[in-house]
Amino acid sequence: MGTPVKAQEFAPSCVELRLYVEPVPETGAVYWRINGFRARLLIWTVAEWEKLERRPADAQYHPSGVWCALRLD
Repeated sequence: MGTPVKAQEFAPSCVELRLYVEPVPETGAVYWRINGFRARLLIWTVAEWEKLERRPADAQYHPSGVWCALRLD
């Protein structure tokens, strides 16, 4: 049999676990750029659309069952 070997002692690690929480999108908006300008596509379900007090005049109904409006910021 061999001689016993002392186990190495490990120092506590300095590594921290960081949790990334994705920000909640603003009213169901999707953002991208069109010709360098920030654009967003606002999306409402039919139920949300019916509850709106002021509906955007330029919004369009999409066949997938949602209302959409494009905005350039």
